[in-house]
Amino acid sequence: MGETCDEAQYVSLTKDLKKEGYIVVSINPDWKKPLTKQLVKIERDSIIFGFSMGAVLAYLIAKKYPCKKAIMASISPIHTFIYKDFKEFLNERMTPEESGAVTNDILAINVDLENLKTPHVTLMGEKEEMAKGEKSPDIFVAGATHEIGEAYRLAILKQV
Repeated sequence: MGETCDEAQYVSLTKDLKKEGYIVVSINPDWKKPLTKQLVKIERDSIIFGFSMGAVLAYLIAKKYPCKKAIMASISPIHTFIYKDFKEFLNERMTPEESGAVTNDILAINVDLENLKTPHVTLMGEKEEMAKGEKSPDIFVAGATHEIGEAYRLAILKQV
């Protein structure tokens, strides 16, 4: 939430993917707008990736536009997230109108991976805390925290 594809962890991942021959299209969400209003159309042969709240956005896109695969890393448990980390983000960066629209949008999102028709995989850093009732990811990344370091990057590359 609030990050862009220009940050070092995403730039490094993009370089690795390009070395592997992938065409990478980076999309920076406007975090001051509802996620459900930012669902970019993708091609059926696309592999979509998102990290944290970006993984929620990737889920929404994969749900609307079937694709080859969706990789969701450290997907935010949104209903816990909205009450915890997001309030600080809201207070620092958004007007009350923006935060109200984004909050209402996020609270209405139901991430239902069991019924997602697009092939997908979820990853989570081994050192991240799981929210109460949160489903375990498909893959725990050994030694990883809530950032895309070397171990996380290698785990993502194995999934493309």
